[in-house]
Amino acid sequence: MKNKIVTIAITGVIAMMGISVSAQQDKKAQKARKELEGAKQDLKEAKVDSAADFHRFKKEAELQISDNQKKIDELKAKKSDESQAVREEYDKKVAAVEVQNNDLKKRIKESNNTKTNMWTSFKRGFHNDMEALEKAIRDI
Repeated sequence: MKNKIVTIAITGVIAMMGISVSAQQDKKAQKARKELEGAKQDLKEAKVDSAADFHRFKKEAELQISDNQKKIDELKAKKSDESQAVREEYDKKVAAVEVQNNDLKKRIKESNNTKTNMWTSFKRGFHNDMEALEKAIRDI
């Protein structure tokens, strides 16, 4: 009889421990589901922010390219009283910056194909090239 009572008591303790562990696992699973939902929402917001950043950057870049083209056109229209050699050198510089501007124009149009993980490096490189072009235009 004592053996039966001890066996029932041990079985009861084991059952209580199992229920306790199960309840803890349910709480952990519930917490993990909440964290997952939060992470999904953060990802959605990040995608929206990234898309808005992309469109804003692209629009600003297109405006800068357009402004650069106007400056290049003004440089082309500018006549010089210098010697033929100086004018030819000037025309070469203007042609070179126009090629760079057209290259940037092409790159920004093709930027729709840029993967999200490469977007930051694309922006950095494009921005550096844009600054170099603007400096070249000012230096002519």
